[in-house]
Amino acid sequence: MKLLEDVPSAVAHRPPPRRTRLTLGVAAVFLLVAAVLGVVLVASSGGAGDTAADRDPRPSGTLADWTTAITDVCTTVAAEQPIMAEGPEARLDVANLGAVQAGTSALVAAVHDVPLPAEEAEQAQASATVAAGDQAAQAWTALTDSTAEAPPEQVAQAAELTAGFVAGMTQLGVNCAPIG
Repeated sequence: MKLLEDVPSAVAHRPPPRRTRLTLGVAAVFLLVAAVLGVVLVASSGGAGDTAADRDPRPSGTLADWTTAITDVCTTVAAEQPIMAEGPEARLDVANLGAVQAGTSALVAAVHDVPLPAEEAEQAQASATVAAGDQAAQAWTALTDSTAEAPPEQVAQAAELTAGFVAGMTQLGVNCAPIG
């Protein structure tokens, strides 16, 4: 009997082993998957399917408000993009293609940032002018993206589209004198 008395009758419980590595591993995998998913979502939302019209602010105000804001845009772009203030002759020089493309794109982007007028007829007038700017920007981008030397006819056509864009804004009451 003495032997049974030396053996404890109850089993001693040990605390469960800590699973620190497993927990950290699962958390790391979860964060990695979330990061990859976030990058994919951000990349797909800002992709090529995003048109200028999708980025434009909601219409508000009047045509007079729009023209005042666009006058400020013309002044700002002329100061930031000096090639735009040099006049139409500078746009015809093939050596200025990159600068003119950047200036035209900056002007068009800044015009897109101004909300169109709320009234439908005024909105249609302003939208037509904005569309002319989009055409001008696309023409310059096509010239600068091409690996071949830009033909003078295409440079002249792009310069004409830019001049038409500026003239369209001027007809609506915008003072775009800084941009020649």
